[in-house]
Amino acid sequence: MAQNHPELEWHVLETDHFRVQFHQGIERAARYTAKVAEVAYHPVTELYQYRPADKIRIILKDYDDYANGAAFFYLDTIEIWTTALDHDFDMRGPTDWLGNVVTHEFTHMLSLGAARKGPHRVPAAFLQWLGYQRENNRPDILIGFPDVLVSYPIMMTVVPMWFAEGVAQHQVAEIRHDRWDSHRDMNLRTAVLNDQLLSFDEMGVFAKRGFGNEFVYDHGYGLVRYIANEYGEQALADLCDESADWHAMQIDAAVEKVLGLTTDELHEAWRSSMMKAYRAQVDGLGAQIEGEAGTENGFSNIHPAFSPDGTRLAYLSTGNGDYGPHALIVRDLTSEDEDADEMVQPGVVSSVSWSPDGKRIVYVQKRSADKYGSRQADLYEYTFATPDRGLASKIMWTPASMVSGYAPHSPRVRRLTRGLRALYPAHSPDGQFIAFVHNQGSTNNLGLMRADGSDIRYLTDFADGTQLYTPRWSPGGRRLVRSVSMAGQRDIVLVDIDSHQPGTYSTDDFDYLVATQGTDRDPAWSADGERVVFSSDVSGIFNLYAIDVTTRETRRLTNVVGAALSPTVSESGDIAFSSYGSNGYQIRSIEHEVASAGSEAITDSSSPAEHAAVAPSTLASPWPAVGTEAEVRPYGVDFLRTMIMPRLIVDEGRFKAGAYVAASDVLSKKNIFIGAALAPTNRDRDLFAIYEYRKWRPTLFLEFFHQKKNTTRRDSSEANTGIITGMDFSLSQVSTGLSGRLGNSAELRLSATYDRYDASLKWDAFVSRQDGQPGFNRQQQKPFGYTYLHGLGLGATYRMEAISRQRDREINPRGGRRIYFRYDRMFNYFLKGFDETNTSFLDEQYLRLLYNQFTLDWQEFIGLPKKTSLGLRFYGGWIASDNVDDDVLVNDFFDFHLGGLNYMKGYTFYSLEGRKAAMASVTWRMPLFSDVRRRFAHLYVDKIYGALYADAGKAWDDDFNDPDPVYNRKGALRDAGGQLRLDLLSYYGMPTKIQFDVAYGIDEPAGSNPWKYYFTMLFGYL
Repeated sequence: MAQNHPELEWHVLETDHFRVQFHQGIERAARYTAKVAEVAYHPVTELYQYRPADKIRIILKDYDDYANGAAFFYLDTIEIWTTALDHDFDMRGPTDWLGNVVTHEFTHMLSLGAARKGPHRVPAAFLQWLGYQRENNRPDILIGFPDVLVSYPIMMTVVPMWFAEGVAQHQVAEIRHDRWDSHRDMNLRTAVLNDQLLSFDEMGVFAKRGFGNEFVYDHGYGLVRYIANEYGEQALADLCDESADWHAMQIDAAVEKVLGLTTDELHEAWRSSMMKAYRAQVDGLGAQIEGEAGTENGFSNIHPAFSPDGTRLAYLSTGNGDYGPHALIVRDLTSEDEDADEMVQPGVVSSVSWSPDGKRIVYVQKRSADKYGSRQADLYEYTFATPDRGLASKIMWTPASMVSGYAPHSPRVRRLTRGLRALYPAHSPDGQFIAFVHNQGSTNNLGLMRADGSDIRYLTDFADGTQLYTPRWSPGGRRLVRSVSMAGQRDIVLVDIDSHQPGTYSTDDFDYLVATQGTDRDPAWSADGERVVFSSDVSGIFNLYAIDVTTRETRRLTNVVGAALSPTVSESGDIAFSSYGSNGYQIRSIEHEVASAGSEAITDSSSPAEHAAVAPSTLASPWPAVGTEAEVRPYGVDFLRTMIMPRLIVDEGRFKAGAYVAASDVLSKKNIFIGAALAPTNRDRDLFAIYEYRKWRPTLFLEFFHQKKNTTRRDSSEANTGIITGMDFSLSQVSTGLSGRLGNSAELRLSATYDRYDASLKWDAFVSRQDGQPGFNRQQQKPFGYTYLHGLGLGATYRMEAISRQRDREINPRGGRRIYFRYDRMFNYFLKGFDETNTSFLDEQYLRLLYNQFTLDWQEFIGLPKKTSLGLRFYGGWIASDNVDDDVLVNDFFDFHLGGLNYMKGYTFYSLEGRKAAMASVTWRMPLFSDVRRRFAHLYVDKIYGALYADAGKAWDDDFNDPDPVYNRKGALRDAGGQLRLDLLSYYGMPTKIQFDVAYGIDEPAGSNPWKYYFTMLFGYL
């Protein structure tokens, strides 16, 4: 659940085709966004021959240090986080971020809209199936608990991810803000030459490990460029048009019709063309200089930094995790121990900096959300232990230890800033100051502060989209070297600290040290201050270079096939850097003697005016001083198009028809979600409506649930005066309350709930025959109804989930925990009987049931070797009554139930019941096929896992050892079972989780079938 932000004041800037919603502090970014969008409108709509039915809403957000964009094309809405992506993600090069992301997402809107099969208001239809357990010897149970749950969508837009992202990155020639750069070449070159290119099926979906999802972008962009070059841009629009055919549930037929070849042939032709080009490129490199390997662990090892004395190396690493976050690692270079790495802190971003004495290290974390839920980058300082105690506390470096919310807290950690949004810290040589880059409003500025976090001031006052990176102090402390990006052109400049007052430094004062037509980045000073080592892709591949600060003579230090980035120089002149290759980013090093022998290379590091001709966008950045002149007005309420999703349901063997309906305003301040279904045969119905109001810090919710069930009982009355021919049950519930986030991984929900359960009885009376003959006739009587439950509950629910970020975290959690705790104060009035003295109307008599109810569900997940895991679960419940009414504590209608799909699967749901419940479970889960990666029609099978589990538990009323009232079983009951889970994607992007269980109830009584079977096909696992 996303956090609310009542502190933000929202505004609207409206143009001919767009409404840009933005909060305070980013109006200039909003005006630039509107201009970029209007320039893009006609070229993109002309190519795809598709125009949105309404004005596109673009929502700009800048309250987190987070970079992303999303296109909700069925709602004609785009959401953009304004932080430039290359600050947040190392596999992307610099671009004019706002220009790029606006055009990217707008191209999504048009291309996906053109591929849509059905009406704009109908994104999907659902096929659903509910089956139920049979309860043995329980005439009081009308219908058991579900043992089959299926909800499967029929999607109205079916486009593979490579094509969706590829066309959005390719954009159109007239407004191309993105470009094919050296980062993308790096990824594809490495993949092609090492036979690691994704197959056509793999390109169609995300769900990759490491930074594998980025490969879908790169592969997609590369293949779309190939199609556009070989067949023309019109072929892209034609593929969208063919995908809109109702029969097209995959792109294969569209490719054959438009391009005249199969998808395998297309993929092979593209691969062959790249292989030829990349082999020629590598053959022309000459002798390779790659350095010595320093790491082998993890996909991403980045931002190395030598300690001042050169005896230690700090760097960031994802370790054995399938994804991030990165952990801060420090290696003792003097140790002969192969395992000399210490994890100092998990969850670290950006780069790090040592204090001059080597006793402390400053790093960046987005550790915890503020009271409004914003997660912003702040500076922290870690003080190392004395030498006799080692470098750092021994912390087991496992994915579980890197779970958000599990960061080890140490007295050696000090937080220097709060909400500063600071990146790339750099200690001054005298230890008094820290330079940093401040991020806000899609613009960066250069800041200084005291080493203790006080006296913050800024040397620059940019507000035009300028991006800054990695400031580094010269050994003398009088200058800073850093890289700067404008319009996606990244260069290296010098800053003279002594000659500028705070806020006075501008682009006119840039002293360009390196300004090639490539990307120049990651500067690092030599110990004597005479040279700067940096990375540049001026040759088409990122390599390390050294430039003499005085003469500007430049020498190349590496010659690699992948990339050499982020150098650090030791006191002795050794260089460590992050090298990209077939295993991802690894730390490598070059000794001083090798670095000193580099060859002359760059000769065009001269005037910054040279790059005006190679800026990638016609809307050059810094942003124009004058953007759109549209008037800004306060945001009111702007409701988006209402979505309707039909439902076809088989429920208890009966057909039902229904729909989901969803509506929301642009900022999700008010949300409505409704579901309804009706069985035409017996008028059974289901209805729910959920409303959320999110203008306050907590979310206010109002929920209504209603269900009507009809059953043909055929029971005779107790006095044998008639026969019950049917009953209608009408169950209604209204709930309201507040919910909100607690930190990064927990949620608290406070609720008040009213329940009303009604029944209507249909019956025939036995009436004496009127013809004088013996016997009776059945005569249909008027139905009568009654209410058998009024209930009010006040509840508090705490949920926490902190699961290790692994590729199989959903199908097989391998670290972390889930906690669910709920307290309810119940005021229930349950039907006791009828007042038979009142003959004029039905007068219900109720039991007054007041009680407290506690529920706890605690799950722990432990990673084991070979991607296996152990899951431990404890579930407990207790109903504590404080009111005795007619010697009844709490009617068994309100009992805990411990059997069925969510609990002890070896028993039916209602067969284990009581006012108290306890269950312990252990599950061993293992991969059967962890990397299937095969597509069958519109289904992509990703992985298949199996599990064995055992449970022990009981539900009871008084004493644990008392026999249960139905089956006379004593003590804890046991079951064991096996499970199969299939992780699939439907239509290239829709999660499809299939689970099949077989469970055996060890203590089932004679005459009951101990085997139970369950099947679910949903969007997630239960």
